[in-house]
Amino acid sequence: MKKKVAWLLSAVLVLGLCACAGGKEKPASQTAEGEQQEASQEASGEVPKEEESGDKPYIIMVNALNGHPVYEQQAEAARKAAEDYGVHLEIIGPSMGSATVIQDNIAAMENAITLKPDAIICEPYDPTLFQGVKQATEAGIPVFCTSNVTDDENDYITCIGTENFTYGETAVDMIAEVSGGKANILAVLGNLTTTNQVEMLNGMKSRIEEKYPDIKIVDAVADDNDLSKAVALFQDNFNTYPEIDTVVMLEATGGPGAAQVAREMKKEVHILDIDAVEETIDNIIAGDEWATMAQNFFKRGYESVRMAFEYLEAEGNVEFPKYVDSGTVLITQENADTYEEDLWKAITMKGTEWSW
Repeated sequence: MKKKVAWLLSAVLVLGLCACAGGKEKPASQTAEGEQQEASQEASGEVPKEEESGDKPYIIMVNALNGHPVYEQQAEAARKAAEDYGVHLEIIGPSMGSATVIQDNIAAMENAITLKPDAIICEPYDPTLFQGVKQATEAGIPVFCTSNVTDDENDYITCIGTENFTYGETAVDMIAEVSGGKANILAVLGNLTTTNQVEMLNGMKSRIEEKYPDIKIVDAVADDNDLSKAVALFQDNFNTYPEIDTVVMLEATGGPGAAQVAREMKKEVHILDIDAVEETIDNIIAGDEWATMAQNFFKRGYESVRMAFEYLEAEGNVEFPKYVDSGTVLITQENADTYEEDLWKAITMKGTEWSW
């Protein structure tokens, strides 16, 4: 392990950070003062050098969208794993609200490679991000992916994330159950090229073709992970396609916009959201959204750090499955108050054997 490394900025801009279930404490570095300082450093592009990390493994997580609630869950659990395993972890990446998210992600990956950590954890959700993963591997840095992979499995050690195609199939099965097998769906992605969401959409299409002749995807659109754009999108689509009676969200920002527009238009619509976002949970409790399928970002964050640590400790002489399913939890009114416990319980914590 590197005996001397530069501290990177910790770029998590906390927007409604979800508290750990089961009484897990946040690391002391997550004070309000520290977060403000880190946010300032990110905005200025500074990379502070503060102290030596000793013999700790040095791991950088390039978080896909810092400030987004589900990626805050991922960061929170990654920090918990770093505390458990004695890892020097730095979290960088683009911030929610940036107009240049992909470019920011590319720059963060380049920055991570320059700092020569022992391992990098990242999410190559767009084909333009594949090159950065390859460059890290060529530089001798083992890469661990979350949620998405590149087109060359030699570029990464393993990936932990949702089985995306299966997610799409399951979403349609749930819609079929609640609608009696008849539905006109508006599917909403963050971006039409986001690979995991495209896989989810393909799973939906496959299941519909296989089992449900009376379910139709009226349109598949993108809201750029922007709530205000999502609101305008739902207003337009609900007017253009009055037959829409179901919304399936494949990104976690715009679902509350669907609920808002449906209320304003007095339109009956089943909303199956994605992920455990606070406003979405509030809408489910209030009856404004039917349900959400929560991907386990806590599991992704914790186990990606654990796998990277174990790989480094074994000097590469350890094998992991090429893809580890992080699983999902369906959240309805029945379990809206307790779902987070289920997400944390699914994590293979330190001291627990892998169950692959």
